[in-house]
Amino acid sequence: MSSASHSHRRVHRAIICVDIERFTRPGLNDLQRADMRGGLYEALERAFTWAGIGSDDRYHEDRGDGAFFLVPTEGPQARLVDPLPFHLAGELGRHNRDVDPDTRIRLRVALHAGYVHHDPKGVVGTALNEAFRLLDAPEVKRALEDASGDLAFIASAQFHHDVIRTRRVFDSSADREVRTTGKEPHVEAWLCEFAEQVRAGREFCASLARIRDALASVDATLQKTREVREETAEKVSSPVPDVSDPAAGLPERLAALGEPRPGHRWSRLLAAASELERDAAAALEQAGSALAVVQAPLDVREELRGRLASLQVMARNLGRAEDPRLDEPYRTAHDLLWTAPCDLEAAESAVLRYLREIQEG
Repeated sequence: MSSASHSHRRVHRAIICVDIERFTRPGLNDLQRADMRGGLYEALERAFTWAGIGSDDRYHEDRGDGAFFLVPTEGPQARLVDPLPFHLAGELGRHNRDVDPDTRIRLRVALHAGYVHHDPKGVVGTALNEAFRLLDAPEVKRALEDASGDLAFIASAQFHHDVIRTRRVFDSSADREVRTTGKEPHVEAWLCEFAEQVRAGREFCASLARIRDALASVDATLQKTREVREETAEKVSSPVPDVSDPAAGLPERLAALGEPRPGHRWSRLLAAASELERDAAAALEQAGSALAVVQAPLDVREELRGRLASLQVMARNLGRAEDPRLDEPYRTAHDLLWTAPCDLEAAESAVLRYLREIQEG
């Protein structure tokens, strides 16, 4: 996320500041912190892109354990409250699923708007200072500590009034007004839930992970099915059906879901992920059924072999182990079951004949 060139003029911008929780805690080494920063920027880049806030629409500066971003107030600032929380929750969930617990990221987010001034060294402005005061407020730190997820949001009172309350696409009634209690004078602010978006973003991430796992299981099952089919065709004379791929087209759908598509409603993305997850589960069930079908003739052969061995024991227990009348039916059944390819129908008839000879003896 490179910073574009800016003039020296004073401009009004929406401000979003982010900070990684307990980034400097003892026990973390520099490589781990570097991995966390890399994960943070990857998550932010994807989340901003998903939300339709492209690199040309944002300016950013790094702050070591976080960063701040400036976006125009004309259109992109509305996307900071819908759909950015959804995508940020999803991207953090994706990162945190794939890393060691020590390098998982939990993030405080502050939202504000105001005038900033660009100079050759960066930006400066009272509004930016206020945004960082919100980010460091004890109230939002406690909110993140208590959160079940990876995010806590705080917004200035003005931003909440001008931007969040005007968005009728989600319910802000759970937001809580606070007076920050830091060293500086108190600031009116709101702790923002974005609960529906955050829950949906986490579920979207989890659904994509389950889909990946299901499709991997389909691939493994199909590989096993093809191997078993070859063995069955070699050892049993019964017709063996071809193996088709029940997941055809699903990997492409998953790839499309995983790539940022600005302008798509997050609710539709979640619905599409849920539908694909159902289709992946159905494909896995079909793959398992296909494996059972090609495995069945081998299982029948093994069951008949076991039954023949049990009948031989029965004959021995009846004192007929040396009875010459049982030799021919036993050898016929044995030869059919141990000859490849095995004629299962003939083998089953031979085993039943051997049983009758024992019973009639």
